[in-house]
Amino acid sequence: MAVVSCEYAELVYIRRMIKKLPTEEMASSIGVSAETYLRSERGERELTLLEAMKISNKLQMPISEVFPKIFNLDVVINAT
Repeated sequence: MAVVSCEYAELVYIRRMIKKLPTEEMASSIGVSAETYLRSERGERELTLLEAMKISNKLQMPISEVFPKIFNLDVVINAT
């Protein structure tokens, strides 16, 4: 299963606060409890790729903007 590193947790929190979305609404949008969602925002739980995609959709932002470091990797270096 693909996961999104918890190092992005603070970015998700900041973007949620800017959009003024309640924790419960974000949690519901990815299909988890509010407490489970908060664990993800605190970096205590990694997000699945599907959850990351749902978060991006809820924030109405491209996934590459919500989780930018994932898309700035040098694929050639990492493939060797």
